[in-house]
Amino acid sequence: MSENKRAFNEDLLTKAFEERVEYFEDRTLLHDKLIETLNYLERAIMWGAGYNIILVVGPSGVGKSKLYNMIYKSILEKMKDEMEVDKSLIPIVRTELPNPDLGKFNWKDFYSRILTSINEPLINKKYNVDHLINQSDKRKTNTSGTGQELRRSIEKAVYHRGTKAILIDEAQHFFNVGSGKAVTSQFNSLKSLANMSGAKIVMFGTYDLTSVINLDGQLSRRVKELHFPRYLYQEKKDFIDFQSLLYSFQKVVPIEEEPDFVSKTEYMYDHSLGCAGILKDWIQRSYLDALTNNEKTINFSHLDNNKLKTDKLIRLSNEAISGERHLNNNESDLERLKSLLGTNSKVKKENNEGRRKNTQPGKRKPSRDVVN
Repeated sequence: MSENKRAFNEDLLTKAFEERVEYFEDRTLLHDKLIETLNYLERAIMWGAGYNIILVVGPSGVGKSKLYNMIYKSILEKMKDEMEVDKSLIPIVRTELPNPDLGKFNWKDFYSRILTSINEPLINKKYNVDHLINQSDKRKTNTSGTGQELRRSIEKAVYHRGTKAILIDEAQHFFNVGSGKAVTSQFNSLKSLANMSGAKIVMFGTYDLTSVINLDGQLSRRVKELHFPRYLYQEKKDFIDFQSLLYSFQKVVPIEEEPDFVSKTEYMYDHSLGCAGILKDWIQRSYLDALTNNEKTINFSHLDNNKLKTDKLIRLSNEAISGERHLNNNESDLERLKSLLGTNSKVKKENNEGRRKNTQPGKRKPSRDVVN
């Protein structure tokens, strides 16, 4: 492909306004951060051991929902031969969580969403058969479709369908329930569901998820954290990769004259924070603005008119930096751990000095006696 070749069929330029906008909206660019995180997550789902919950976290606008859809399609593609042989096999299911009303999470709704994604029939007609058998005829009540029955149905359906993973988008909504005790209870319920069903639960959400697992050491031990990071301007490789992403975007926008984003790298970074999702949404708004005004390309005025407000960017940047700091180990954390374990040099020296001072009872310290 020549340097000036556009990354779309140029016949698209003659198509209707709506068709061109839809084309760009649906186009996914496979950039380095996305590919790297996708491959890591795929391995964690297919072959990961020692954990049954995977947290995929990153800043707002980095592209977590895009990753959520891509890993779903990727696992289905990898398992298509097995699915052809075993028609009952459903290797992966997914659902998106709504924000709980009035701070109360609806487990019955959650279970129903998962069963719907597994194509489970008669969701509202699930019974605990053992419970009904043990009841007397006079006391039998209709308990179909309760949270307990739906939970049991999920465990059986996931097990018998050979489901490897349950994907949950906007998973931070799980824990908008108040106190630390309530949050820990939520997580314990998820851990139990993963244990009983045999499927990994993969949760996509903001950095808030990482603070949840640190409430309980037992929980954190069984959880795998996967960071989907933004591009960092000061990192040489990230800077080059971000420029490559800008170049890819300017090649793929179906407009008469190719825009120039690369020459505006610093400006584009400042107003996207290095997040591919924020960047694409911004370019898409600018593209729509250019088309609406019958412009031949996306120029600086289109970008400037459609960028996010600075106060929003500051808030998003603070959230991203705080989350990154929380996830990344630093020297002070390591020193604190070594102090707790007694393995840092200062503690070892103090212990050794203490042991040298201890002597056997009745044994004199070596010294020179005075001669009269």
